Amino acid sequence: MKKLVAWLFGAVTARVVGAQPEDFLNLCVRENLILWRMDRLDPFTLEVQVTGREYPRMCRLAEACQCAVQNPKRRGLPFFLLGFRRRYALLAGLVLCLFLGLVGGQVILTVEVSGNETIPDEVIISQLRLCGVSTGTWGPSVPIRAVENRVMRAMDDLAFFSLNLKGTKAEVIVRERDPAPKLKEEKVPTNIVSAADGVITHLEPWRGDAQYVEGDAVQKGDILISGRIRLDPPPNVESELGTALVHADGKVLARTQRTMTAEISLTAPGKDYTGEKVTRRFLSVMGRRINFYKNSGIPYEKYDIISQLKSWTPAEGKTLPVIWGKETYREYTDDAVRLDAVRAEELLRQKLLEALEACMDQGEILQTDFSTEQTGEVLRVTLQAQCDEQIGRMEEMDTQEIVPGPLHPDKGTYGQDETNTKEQSP
Repeated sequence: MKKLVAWLFGAVTARVVGAQPEDFLNLCVRENLILWRMDRLDPFTLEVQVTGREYPRMCRLAEACQCAVQNPKRRGLPFFLLGFRRRYALLAGLVLCLFLGLVGGQVILTVEVSGNETIPDEVIISQLRLCGVSTGTWGPSVPIRAVENRVMRAMDDLAFFSLNLKGTKAEVIVRERDPAPKLKEEKVPTNIVSAADGVITHLEPWRGDAQYVEGDAVQKGDILISGRIRLDPPPNVESELGTALVHADGKVLARTQRTMTAEISLTAPGKDYTGEKVTRRFLSVMGRRINFYKNSGIPYEKYDIISQLKSWTPAEGKTLPVIWGKETYREYTDDAVRLDAVRAEELLRQKLLEALEACMDQGEILQTDFSTEQTGEVLRVTLQAQCDEQIGRMEEMDTQEIVPGPLHPDKGTYGQDETNTKEQSP
């Protein structure tokens, strides 16, 4: 604490040399001059420390005792500022640094997002910018709770949003909303129909009447599990109860044969670089770009842009919104490029396998066979695959059709027919 006070108010350390240095100490006591520190170096020399304000008074007392003051060492803030008395540029720089240190410490320079898994950081930062918070924003003026409410209303995918301002950093903590489960609409009557031709290897009806058995061959569009079920009568009742429509569901695996074709041209448009290029540099400070070139036009008709950005990183993992950038414009002309036939064939085979896996709902690929054909500059690859896959697809039934109700035991008519008869009678 004493060192801090000495630095704030200034302190002078000097040597007092004389025949009777004790007289100097006695005079300091009578005059109430406080010495912060006193060391006796030899019988004739004392090293003392006083405040900068009391130093002239100490010199007068030493002179009154016929002692000399030697080697004064001045330390502290007052003496440091006195060095700027005639150096106005340095004084202005000092004041500017103090201003930036005090005021700039409240300006948001970085925005960090944590807690998000599927939503990109750029989307959250962009929405935060629309709510008035971005790099360069004055921190104390940000209404934190109002910004949090606005972001929550604007982004339905968030279940939690928190904004914390820590000096020059805006810390954003989010929690994403769990997607609502998809409920099956089981009230709509449906059939399970075949999505491809094949031979059934496994049939498991969960709801509805199966129309085929394992080993049967089916075609695309055939009804595999019907949503129209016949109602079984109770015991000792011989009359028919008619049918009912249900939401059919089940699992149907079948052995299928699929044929897919893809083609590609072996001559593709390319680029031939002429060697001409233009380089331009710029500086981006808190999103504001400062260009170090005059002409903004590009002298080439066709060109590529190569951007190189370097950000200021004062500490590992911490970046400030100060970016030094360089853009290089390279001129090119159109030129035809011939593709390698082997690599093109490998690409088509990979794309065909990806397309085959995408079109299958469930199942596995049992066997594949590729055939290649080249006609002029066009390479064509055909895939013939044998799969064991789920071919059942749910299809909504036509609910406008009349469903016969229970059969009347005496009249021999269905409930629906009897209702229509009553409506038609005068």
